[in-house]
Amino acid sequence: MAQPPVLDEDLVKLLRDRDGVETVVMLQDGRRLVVYDIAWGYDLGDQWAHVTTNISPGREGAAVDLFWTSEVDSVIDPDAGRKIYTAS
Repeated sequence: MAQPPVLDEDLVKLLRDRDGVETVVMLQDGRRLVVYDIAWGYDLGDQWAHVTTNISPGREGAAVDLFWTSEVDSVIDPDAGRKIYTAS
């Protein structure tokens, strides 16, 4: 089975580029995640990544969360106080 094209390349790149910088990820179910770093991957056949936060290298006191990129509603830069990504 061929791997289908991913649909979240821009979102994963954004989160990777902000490595070490506080970032707020708002999920469609209303959860608000504070993210400093991510580890991500795709299972065979998936077009959306599964993301684990704050484990590589991690940050003391930061919650470790797991989500799918398809669940993301928006990403906020808390220092600038503005959205830097909105799901389409």
